Amino acid sequence: MTKRIKILATLNFLIIVLSNQIFGQNTLTKEILWTTDWSPNGKYIAIGGNVDTLKIYKEGNLEIYNSFPVKNTITRIKWHPSMNIVAVTTQMSDEKSFILNLETNEKIRLNEISTEGARGVDWNYTGEYLAIADNDGLVLIYNTKGELIRKFVNQINSTKGITAIAWHPKKNILTTVTDKIRFLDINGNLIKSIKHRPEDVMLLSIAWHKSGDFFVTGDYGDEKDKSLLQYWNEQGELIKSIDISKGEYRNLTWNLKGDRLASASDALRIWDTKGNLISEGDSKDYLWGVSWNEKGNRIITSSMEQRIILWNKKAKRMITIE
Repeated sequence: MTKRIKILATLNFLIIVLSNQIFGQNTLTKEILWTTDWSPNGKYIAIGGNVDTLKIYKEGNLEIYNSFPVKNTITRIKWHPSMNIVAVTTQMSDEKSFILNLETNEKIRLNEISTEGARGVDWNYTGEYLAIADNDGLVLIYNTKGELIRKFVNQINSTKGITAIAWHPKKNILTTVTDKIRFLDINGNLIKSIKHRPEDVMLLSIAWHKSGDFFVTGDYGDEKDKSLLQYWNEQGELIKSIDISKGEYRNLTWNLKGDRLASASDALRIWDTKGNLISEGDSKDYLWGVSWNEKGNRIITSSMEQRIILWNKKAKRMITIE
């Protein structure tokens, strides 16, 4: 790819992203809590955004347990499935993405990620590998010590940033979302590429069901087309599209049992495995981060206006921190 073509491809990607963001939210100047994740043991909740701090809360009363300075924007947080360590991606920041060991407070910097940052992060089903998807369209795989094992492009001859990444829950296969849904093996070989809708709308989020039989994606939408929540089978064939949201689907997460999906957008919505809406919780502003506790009876959300809300499993508010 020539330098000129690469620049044009990047500009085209940015135009699509910015137009979608203008449709949903003015995000460029706000201090937002982008992301949250509940620890596997249920004791702690990690929350971050462009507020210069990663905070760890106690699960019961949402008291702060610990905090760590982080320059500028934390885009996503992902707790290790069994160890007390957290993977943190950043962008628009001098501080690079890192692994944080909460037993020792040691930060391990993750090298070779784009200088533009990253937004996708996920541990594989064994917890052996950490995948980071960056804003230059690269996928990087690390071990738990933060050592880079492998790096490859999401799409040949493209610099489009990857907005989210997820491992298959039973195989070492990766699924990335950007303008398309792509399946890659652990060596970076493209298995399949899917255009999720006729319009040029960016995808934002993905969540595999624990069975590995299907997954769900959420996109931005735009001024003409509503945001879509879409259910897909394991082969990438569309099962169902839902267009009831007034805002983009920033994050999606299944409960541990696997019978309920929570989505963060203009409201907290809880869905079943067939895509039926079970419960809905109104929000004063757009929700960005969402996570279940290990029992599946509590949900934590973080928002555009820095609200942290604890909900029950029926999307009823329990605690709100302004």
